[in-house]
Amino acid sequence: MPTDSVRLHAVFDLAMRIGEGLLTNGAAASEVTATVLRVTSSSGLRNVSVQVTFDEVTISYLPDELGTPFTRVRSVGARVQDFARLAAYEDVSHQYLSGELPLEEARHRAASIPQAPPRYRLPLVVGGFAVMGGAAALSFGAGALVVLAATLSAALLIALSEALARRNIPPFYAQALGGFVAVGGAVIVALIDPSQNPSIVVVSCIIVQLAGLSSISAVQDAVTGWYVTAAGRILEALMLTVGLVAGVRGGLLLADVLGADISVTAAMPVTLTTVLAVIVAGLGMGLGYGVGTQVPGRLLLAGSLVAAGSGVIAHVLSGLLLDRSFAAGVAAFVTGLVATALGDRLRAPALAFVMCGVIPLVPGSRIYRGLLGLDDEITVGLSELMGAVEIAVAIAAGVVLGQLLSSRIMPYFRRSGIAYTPAISTPFTTLRRRRLSLGSRRQRRRRGTAIVEPSTMTEEMTALSPAMFEDTDLLEILEPPADLEDTSGRRPDPEETP
Repeated sequence: MPTDSVRLHAVFDLAMRIGEGLLTNGAAASEVTATVLRVTSSSGLRNVSVQVTFDEVTISYLPDELGTPFTRVRSVGARVQDFARLAAYEDVSHQYLSGELPLEEARHRAASIPQAPPRYRLPLVVGGFAVMGGAAALSFGAGALVVLAATLSAALLIALSEALARRNIPPFYAQALGGFVAVGGAVIVALIDPSQNPSIVVVSCIIVQLAGLSSISAVQDAVTGWYVTAAGRILEALMLTVGLVAGVRGGLLLADVLGADISVTAAMPVTLTTVLAVIVAGLGMGLGYGVGTQVPGRLLLAGSLVAAGSGVIAHVLSGLLLDRSFAAGVAAFVTGLVATALGDRLRAPALAFVMCGVIPLVPGSRIYRGLLGLDDEITVGLSELMGAVEIAVAIAAGVVLGQLLSSRIMPYFRRSGIAYTPAISTPFTTLRRRRLSLGSRRQRRRRGTAIVEPSTMTEEMTALSPAMFEDTDLLEILEPPADLEDTSGRRPDPEETP
């Protein structure tokens, strides 16, 4: 299919901006790849290859076997927690696919997203994370003094992190400084009232600092075969966690010098009162995290409810029936199911609900107990730290499994042909991407909706009847040319997965 050079550059510009925006804001490699291929395919480009790594997006188009490939590479900047921007990029891509936005307007909208002012200003962001820290302390049964200390410590460490980020200081040092601040808040509580449990201040701050790490997307990339991106994200999460550990260890040395006791006490038992406390704390953590990460206002309540629900499930199961890692995995699985359904129903990124839902599951107390154990008996400390890693993997794996199952179910109940469910798949080709985007033949018959794609040259919209996908003659335009048959003489089946 001949393609005008100017339009080709415009399509690639739009695809690049959307791909970079999704990757920067935490989307998994499979979702970035699928979205970029949807944009190029809906623009009439078929022989397109997309490569996504930790900090780079590459798109290549081969017009024909004798033509010169057209390739563009775009480096991704620092990763941020801004779900308003993530939602804006998804809105642009879906509106372009559905024909609501012409190409030039879609490009203009995508280019304006990074320049737009944040939805919530810095004081409100700091206040959101402060509320999250105080709510995390409440979930452990803390008293008023400890809740206040956790709130102020969380606010201080986020403010310092933002100040360092604006001066281009690597986030490793911000994590270390935050860990030191957390222990400092606990020391102050221990000196004011030794009868309190100051360790909750440290645990709450650990939860605040670990809540935004890309471990969910990293595990999704790993279990689905996107190993290069997964390796980069896992290493990033590991280094930031090491920075936090270094800061906490430094604070513990200060606590020993001052003679402050900040050891960990037993967890709360499962009673009606503690369940109510966990519900309130979950709502506070979800709301605070949502404000701190720029979640649009219309989604804050839903995110808070998801956080409260996952916290209650994990608290009840771990207190009555299951080991903490299994309980966290079950709660994460439910979170993945609900988050994906909410994302498709509310036309919003499912990742925003996922991240809100996993906050109450972060193993902050296990990490802190492991650090304390390193001072007394190294095997005990390492055992606690490995338990924290086990819980973290269970959380990420449970979320991915829930999203995978929900994304396969949602097409049967979707009202439109454009999906907001994440694409969770092993690495795929362009033909595999069409199946992911359009759905299986059975799903298309069940939906009965027309599939809309813009013409390459004229930008006019052409509605393709679902019946055409049952006609093998009409499907010729979606299959490889005849000269690309394999040695057995059989044309590759577009329904096959590479």
